[in-house]
Amino acid sequence: MSLGRLAIVALACVAVGCGPRMPPGVEHSGDPWENGLGMKFVLVPPGEFLMGSTPDEHKALIARVGEGKIRPERIAVEKPAHTVRITEPVLFGKHEVTVGQFRRFVQATDHKTDAERGGGAHASGGLDTWEKKADATWRKPGFEQGDDHPVVCVSWRDAQAFVAWLNKADAKKPRGWAYRLPTEAEWEFAARGPDRFEWAWGNDWDGTRANFADKQSGLPWGDKATDDGHARTAPVGAYSPKGDTSLGIADLTGNVWEWCDDWFDPAYYQTSPAADPVNRKEGNRRVERGGSWAFTPDYCRAAFRFALEPGESYDTLGFRIVLAPR
Repeated sequence: MSLGRLAIVALACVAVGCGPRMPPGVEHSGDPWENGLGMKFVLVPPGEFLMGSTPDEHKALIARVGEGKIRPERIAVEKPAHTVRITEPVLFGKHEVTVGQFRRFVQATDHKTDAERGGGAHASGGLDTWEKKADATWRKPGFEQGDDHPVVCVSWRDAQAFVAWLNKADAKKPRGWAYRLPTEAEWEFAARGPDRFEWAWGNDWDGTRANFADKQSGLPWGDKATDDGHARTAPVGAYSPKGDTSLGIADLTGNVWEWCDDWFDPAYYQTSPAADPVNRKEGNRRVERGGSWAFTPDYCRAAFRFALEPGESYDTLGFRIVLAPR
């Protein structure tokens, strides 16, 4: 069934009462919605897409970046490409969770992040290393941030604590829906869209549409010919609308890596179910997606899979939330 047909069936079902009622004003793909705390969301309808990368796509990638410029084991986990169906509508966070939003959560709960309790977060050493620094936390990651920047130096467990708080704090949350992290499949579907774009906006890289390792980053692998306007994190939505997805979701390419709900399994695509896949089998690491200000375009591709231990925190890593039927 096509993306459009799945969307029509699912949204019609919700409208007549055979599923949770949609939030007021949300009827069509791309419709915006704002929760009781001022966080903005975009409706991603159900649909079907080819998740992962095909052999031909990997050949084209290697030809583009050069032999030996990307580790084979890093991209092997994108195979095999397989058909996935997202069967329910999801309200996707338009932006990554910001410093200001995370501060509101901390003030309400007195939450101490893993970095604050465990000796700091991993921060850029200025060259090609990320070292754990005792004073690196979401409050002070090692570079200047405003309240409109994406929060970093937060672990997967910190993100889950934020989600738990938001589910209680938001009086506007529709009945039958809940906040959570996106699944890996939902994230890739939202980032690639029905056309399976390589980056959020399309298949042609444009370093002015996203925050990546440019000449301002000071990193050895940074693109010396491109200035994306920011050395570290950028305010969320700084590249909108030209860097957005077709539905209007910002920063799914670059800025900061984003935690997903799944446990990471490099072989998961070989056995992944077709409908609403999410890897619940406990492992050592959780999935992160999207690339960041410190990574090159090949790592910022929508198909690229990365992972870290759920208690780890980095100055390149934050999160985004979704609102979905329970």
